Amino acid sequence: MTLKDPQLFIDAFRAALTDAEFAALLKERDFSLQFVLTGDAGTAFLLDSDGVHEGAPRPASLRLEVQPEALHLVLLGQLGVTHAIVGRRLAVKGPVARVRLLADYLPVLGREYARLALAPAAS
Repeated sequence: MTLKDPQLFIDAFRAALTDAEFAALLKERDFSLQFVLTGDAGTAFLLDSDGVHEGAPRPASLRLEVQPEALHLVLLGQLGVTHAIVGRRLAVKGPVARVRLLADYLPVLGREYARLALAPAAS
């Protein structure tokens, strides 16, 4: 899988749902994230307590329109959300109070993404 392959993000986010605390937090807050990958990837998926769903089956708590490269760097902790927004690599749609909640979710998403994205390639 390559960085431009949205399946890598989808697989990482599905793996994050195996973290009981993370899944419970999503459910308790009735929180969901819609990721819209811009550019060549041109795909969307929704993360909620029930799983990762392709497209936009329902409105989300937050909508993140993001370049795949920027999402990669944000999840690895190499690009801050604020810098991504200021640099116009990430647009967040939703209430400010919900945007602040990203800090509760990104560490788990980042951990699982790093585990998959940085894993040695099978030979």
